[in-house]
Amino acid sequence: MDVLLTVIGILGLGAFLIATWVFVSAAKRYITGEDLREEMEAMESDLSPYRHWKDRSGTDRRNNHHSNVFPLTLDGIVIEQDRRRHHDRRRVA
Repeated sequence: MDVLLTVIGILGLGAFLIATWVFVSAAKRYITGEDLREEMEAMESDLSPYRHWKDRSGTDRRNNHHSNVFPLTLDGIVIEQDRRRHHDRRRVA
C-alpha cells in the first residue's frame, strides 16, 4: 500500500509540475504579446486566408475582352447558341 501511495504521489507531483509549466508559459506569452505578433505576421503571409486584399481597380479585366459570337466551335464541337439568357450572365449561369 505504501508503494501505491508513493507512485500516486510522484505522478501527482509530476502532473502539478506540468500544469505549472503550462500556466507559466501561457502567462508569459500573454504578457509579452508574443502570440499576437506571430498572428499578425501569419496574417500578412501570402498563404494566409485572412490576408488583407487589395481593392479591385475600376477597370474590370473582363471589360477588355470581346464577347463570343455564336455559332462557336470549341474542340471540334459546334455550339449553336448561348445557353445563358440573362443580361447579367455572371450572376445567373
